[in-house]
Amino acid sequence: MSDKSEVLSTKHETNSNDTNPKLKTFWSLTHSNFDTVSDFGIRISRLLMTGLILLGLARGVRADELRVDYAPIEVAAEEPTWSQREIIVKFKPDVPEGSETAVVHMYGCSVMKTCSFAPWPSHELCLVDVPEPMTADEMVGVFASEPLVEYAELNYYARISLVPDDAFYQYQWNLNDPISGSIGAEAAWDIQRGDPNVIVAVLDTGVAYEDIGRFKQAPDLAETRFVPGYDFVNDDSHPNDDHGHGTHVAGTIAENTNNGLGVAGVAFGCSIMPVKVVSGKGRGSYFDIVDGIYFAVNHGARVINLSLGGDEDSITLKNAVAYAYVTGVTVVCAAGNEFLEGSPPSYPAVYDDYCIAVGATRYDETRAYYSNAGSYIDLVAPGGDLLVDQNGDGYGDGIVQQTFKLDPREFSYWFFQGTSMAAPHVSGAAALLISNGVTEPARVRQALESTAKDLGPAGWDQEYGWGLIDIGAALRYQVAGDASGDLSVNLADFTLMADRWLRGVARMHPVDFNGDGIVNFVDFAILAQGWSP
Repeated sequence: MSDKSEVLSTKHETNSNDTNPKLKTFWSLTHSNFDTVSDFGIRISRLLMTGLILLGLARGVRADELRVDYAPIEVAAEEPTWSQREIIVKFKPDVPEGSETAVVHMYGCSVMKTCSFAPWPSHELCLVDVPEPMTADEMVGVFASEPLVEYAELNYYARISLVPDDAFYQYQWNLNDPISGSIGAEAAWDIQRGDPNVIVAVLDTGVAYEDIGRFKQAPDLAETRFVPGYDFVNDDSHPNDDHGHGTHVAGTIAENTNNGLGVAGVAFGCSIMPVKVVSGKGRGSYFDIVDGIYFAVNHGARVINLSLGGDEDSITLKNAVAYAYVTGVTVVCAAGNEFLEGSPPSYPAVYDDYCIAVGATRYDETRAYYSNAGSYIDLVAPGGDLLVDQNGDGYGDGIVQQTFKLDPREFSYWFFQGTSMAAPHVSGAAALLISNGVTEPARVRQALESTAKDLGPAGWDQEYGWGLIDIGAALRYQVAGDASGDLSVNLADFTLMADRWLRGVARMHPVDFNGDGIVNFVDFAILAQGWSP
């Protein structure tokens, strides 16, 4: 625990109409920062998206308990936003293998890692050490001037941004509360519960997915489908969670559901790929995150969830999410938790051409106090607000999932809050859409944005984007002229319509676009108007 001055403390509040009387507490800061968990570097824990303003009961840990924690939470002293002793160097495509090593050695450096899963020879993208007494900034300048180098940049850090019968489902207002705040999950489950061949990669602190050594599988993930992932922090094939954040995120996406235990996940029929790119202290380097993105894309992920973010722009990071997008992978990012600090941009969420940036809402469907606003916000989803109990269930309105706090063998159901908790709702929604045949990232975005519940000013705005996701409505979304259900109008739809037209089969068929029981030129005109070859 840090002895620095940046400390979260509790104070009594007596005049709040929506503060839980059971809590009668609010968190205040002795510094202008809303970090949420001990043992994080400040720059890292800010976006623990926000993980752990944790509320809990003062009892022994059991896997079937809801937990809150009233203890004051401290955060570590502020740390640098980039690695002081390593930089990223991208060599030009025509550089022969081995030449990069010679260039690196010429400056007394060595190659620490190469990006093994990038779509080019691994020697082209390198993590290079910085020898004393040089600084990372200085070495970036040195390598940038090299004729064989395409670019060099600092290695920045990111920080961690059917009606089920599950026992604690009643506390998951975020999924299907009949009054306010939910994403319409039950209506979606009547249509689609998820295809196990649709893989969601969770790039985070790891996931409690297996029993090995000191790690245990979270009991409520026992029937969740997992595919092999990777640990880029420790460079091994066991991406176990040593923090708790990644397990919570994975649970929202695909927690085992309708098993009479615990809580539910949005796309519980889909599969999870755990990819560890963030350490147990809540910090992950851009280089590891990029390697994780390439790994996920090249190993079959259809959705990538990034409940993390950094302060700095990066060519390397932007190229990675662009590669995912053009390869057909939907990338979902937490928008950041620094609204009270001016909503600085969060990367990679800012890369709006390639990512869906997700802000956080409370139970009453207003923006959560911490959730960033800005030109890059696309959608919002429940992220919670633990300072209030607006739904009157006796707990602060966080997002509940099974995870651990300190010991990766002792699990309970923890309420977290943050844009980290909002993003996996959208990742789960994307996975359901893909399971239902909407596969292109642009079409996934279109379905989610077109059917979102508009909040704030009419249309898109900087606080809510296009609004609060409604998964059931997204799964029912249709495009005129689309007969195949992929939300594109193209040759496949024309072929299907021509076949039905020639065979005279129309009634109740999707190619009868105007619903008159006949497939004819009018339906063809509707198709042609929406054509997108």
